[in-house]
Amino acid sequence: MDVREHDLPGVGKKFAVTTNDGDRLTIIIHNSGHREIYFFERGEDYPAYAVRMEDSEARKLGAILGGAFFQPVMAESMDVVFSQLSVEWMKTGSSSPLIGKSLLEARVRERTGASVIAILRSGKAIPNPHPEERIAADDTLMVVGDREQVGRFGDLLRGPGRDG
Repeated sequence: MDVREHDLPGVGKKFAVTTNDGDRLTIIIHNSGHREIYFFERGEDYPAYAVRMEDSEARKLGAILGGAFFQPVMAESMDVVFSQLSVEWMKTGSSSPLIGKSLLEARVRERTGASVIAILRSGKAIPNPHPEERIAADDTLMVVGDREQVGRFGDLLRGPGRDG
C-alpha cells in the first residue's frame, strides 16, 4: 500500500492512499478533528463516494480496522483448528438415559469433554442452551469437541450397551 502525506495549511493533513489492488482513497484529517474519506473509482479523478466522520467515530473505525474488536484467524490456523474439531448433530432416541435430565445434571462436559452448543426441538432452535435446559426425546443436539469427545457423547446419549 502506498500512502502519501500532504500538509493542508489552515485545514489539517491529507493522506492519499493506493491499496495493493490499486484502489484509491483520500483521507483528510481536519484541525477540528473531523475526517473526510473519499473513494475513487479506477481511472476517475473525482470521488465516487465520500464519508464525513466526527473524531470519535473515526477513532472507533480505526480501532475496528486495527483489529481491536475482532481478529480474523489466518487460513493456516483454521486448517489446524478444523483438523482437530468435530461438530455432529445427534438425535435423542426415545430410550436415551439423558431424557429428562438437564445438561448440568447429565454432566455432559465433565463426562465427555464435548459441549452441546445448540438444541433443535419441535422445529425451533435453542442456541447456546443454558445448563438447566432439559434434554427431551426427539431433540437434535449440536455437539462440538474433538472426535473422541464427540464419540464419548454419542455413547452417553445412547446409554450402555447400545449401538446407535
